[in-house]
Amino acid sequence: MLDQIHWLAAVTVLGVLEQAYFFLQVIYARRLFGISPPKISGPPEFERIFRAQVNSSEYFPIFLALLWQAGLFFHQGLAAALGLLYLYARYCYFMGYKASSSER
Repeated sequence: MLDQIHWLAAVTVLGVLEQAYFFLQVIYARRLFGISPPKISGPPEFERIFRAQVNSSEYFPIFLALLWQAGLFFHQGLAAALGLLYLYARYCYFMGYKASSSER
């Protein structure tokens, strides 16, 4: 049953790295626009980056729970593939939300 658990673990690590990338984008935006924590408002460019990161981090625990449940109780390879698809879609969402509405 646990013979392919490494695929789920790899997708989990990729998800954590993606979240770290999103966090770093907020840190860079804070430095660029001079917004120190705990402030969460500022120029629209900063607010879009911050909101996209917060939205992504809010859904990350749900993603992990579904990834592991689907992998352990159904099919690990399919769950890992769908997890990769989700991570790609989340990255596209972040980049799209980060861009201004005139650049989308």
